[in-house]
Amino acid sequence: MSAPTVLTDREIGLARLAAHGLVRPADVAPEDVVRALGAVQAQDLPGALVSVGLRRAGGSDGLRRAFDDGRIVRTWPMRGTLHLVPAEDLREWLAVLGPRTVASTAARRRALGIDERLDAAREAALAALRHGPQPRERLHAAWEEAGLLGEPGRGYHLMLALHLDATLCLGPLTGDGRDQLVVPVADWVPAAGEGPAAPAAGGTPPVVARWVRRYLRGHGPASVADAARWAALPRSAVRAALAGADGVVAVQDRGGQELWCAPEVLEDLAPGDRRAAGVFLLPPFDEYVLGYGDRSHVLAPEHAPRIVPGGNGVFKPTLVAGGRIVGTWARVRRRGGAELALDPFEELSPARRRAAERAFARLPGP
Repeated sequence: MSAPTVLTDREIGLARLAAHGLVRPADVAPEDVVRALGAVQAQDLPGALVSVGLRRAGGSDGLRRAFDDGRIVRTWPMRGTLHLVPAEDLREWLAVLGPRTVASTAARRRALGIDERLDAAREAALAALRHGPQPRERLHAAWEEAGLLGEPGRGYHLMLALHLDATLCLGPLTGDGRDQLVVPVADWVPAAGEGPAAPAAGGTPPVVARWVRRYLRGHGPASVADAARWAALPRSAVRAALAGADGVVAVQDRGGQELWCAPEVLEDLAPGDRRAAGVFLLPPFDEYVLGYGDRSHVLAPEHAPRIVPGGNGVFKPTLVAGGRIVGTWARVRRRGGAELALDPFEELSPARRRAAERAFARLPGP
């Protein structure tokens, strides 16, 4: 058996750009982008919409329709964080990961009395939704009227609990595209006609095997630890899923760590192909940054605090060049329109600054 290909950090960064679909955006529907990545981190919804638009040839065209038609939904599938997910995967994914989030928030749920209020909250929420999709504030008002709130954080945790048990999800976009309306999953996402598929060999649920494969193909080169952290699953479950996964190959970094990726992304490392080595402007919380527990292959550790100042969990938009995160950027409003403000970690060449301006002009709208 031949030894795995050894990749430099730069090559890992370039291969990841290709895996993410950023190098050659495909002519696909918005939900295909989300499906290829497995999920898209989306606590910042406008940024998540830009993330999807950057990965498809059509940009933001048809993106609103994908939400309004119920093909993409937003919920809390893992890590207590909002993500975009393909609607057809919603129930299966929550069935596997929902109980893990419930367990991880058990102390807070007990302190807020969530479980004893959940049935009443469900009834009030579904009653409020009989007249169609509603903003979250309408459900909070219904819970207030029913005497279910009164404690800071209780409304959020009731909303979270009803998303985790697949009662509710976030569906159509609001008029300004900066938020979504709440819908009942039973009405918004038609249930599959068949029951849950039988576990694969080794007892791995098919949804786990499918999502691990998607993660590695859409994010790789990435490690088992990266995949486990992303999906909030035990590493043993990821390894079991990987054992039966096709379409991925093993490579190594310079330190000998095993990484997995789609074989075709390695083609973008061919000499003379400069597309992956170009300049990319990514929105806050993009999967290229948030999709990994270990970002050291693409981000110098000394610069890590610059993308999330103060370690407050709020990630800034990032500037990527040559497969590395080399700075942050911002959209500055001027009287004549918006301008790009760059904050590079080191001196940026004039050519890269011009490339960043071109990338800024091409950014899809949210």
